[in-house]
Amino acid sequence: MDHPDRSVRGPVVAAALPASAPRALRRCRAGAFCTKRLHLPSAASGVAVFAATGRRVARRRARRAATVREEAQGAAPAELSHATRVVAISDTHGFHRRFPRLPEGDLLIHCGDAQGNSGSDLADFVEWFRQQDFKHKIFVRGNHEKGREWKDRLGAVYLRGATHCGKLKLFGIPYQPDGFMQMAYSKQIPEQLDLLVTHEPPHKMLDYAWASSRSLCSPTTSPPMEGFRQEHIGSKTLKSALGRLAHKSRTNKRRLSPRVHLFGHVHEGRGKLEKNGTLFLNVSNANPGMARTLQHPCVVLDIATDGSGDVRVVSM
Repeated sequence: MDHPDRSVRGPVVAAALPASAPRALRRCRAGAFCTKRLHLPSAASGVAVFAATGRRVARRRARRAATVREEAQGAAPAELSHATRVVAISDTHGFHRRFPRLPEGDLLIHCGDAQGNSGSDLADFVEWFRQQDFKHKIFVRGNHEKGREWKDRLGAVYLRGATHCGKLKLFGIPYQPDGFMQMAYSKQIPEQLDLLVTHEPPHKMLDYAWASSRSLCSPTTSPPMEGFRQEHIGSKTLKSALGRLAHKSRTNKRRLSPRVHLFGHVHEGRGKLEKNGTLFLNVSNANPGMARTLQHPCVVLDIATDGSGDVRVVSM
């Protein structure tokens, strides 16, 4: 029996519709999304539409389930045929020689806070950093590196501003509290960057820190002790600058935001987050709270150089 008043909004499949269906409905491509209420000529046609939708949903769920199984089994991510391998570290705080051996790669990046609590680690760190066998090396100053001595001793690997490492376009911002200098650096972030390297994270991006944890936190204790206050301590200026690039990307319908943003500073924020086309990576190696050891390994990622825009996190 026909139901002329029956309507549906949502995915439709043109191949499943009879010749008597409205022409506008038959013109929809397979799997397209209709924004108008379209009248189906019969209940059978509606059943066909929803059956096709169910099959597509089932296929998507099956693909997601397969991906979860692979990750649970520790399957290695697919390698990119043309890519630069980046090894990223941060917040080593004088414990850099506790790394057993850094993974092999093309580009080594340190996001700052190599200085330990003793204040006498500069010479030892510079010697160790120079010994690492990488084609390119980058260091961005953290809040523990005071004065010009770090810049003078590290030389060309000290990054402030734009540079190229092979086919990758990078921009580095040394640590600056929110203010005039931070605003000046943030406004200079170029469009279509491959890598943005800073010491501190943007506000509310892997920046959740434990207040008062500096003196009381144990290096083997992950959750904060009772009574601790947690708060976001990332840079609001940096967040605004990246937000403008993301808005411009949406307006122009092409990628203008950085593909990857590497940072550290907040030991408790270690992890990854993807937003607005940018992969944010907090690569801190130290334990939560006041640094007493290295708790995390290096982060290794591949960044495609063939124009595909692919990024693969190999390990972290």
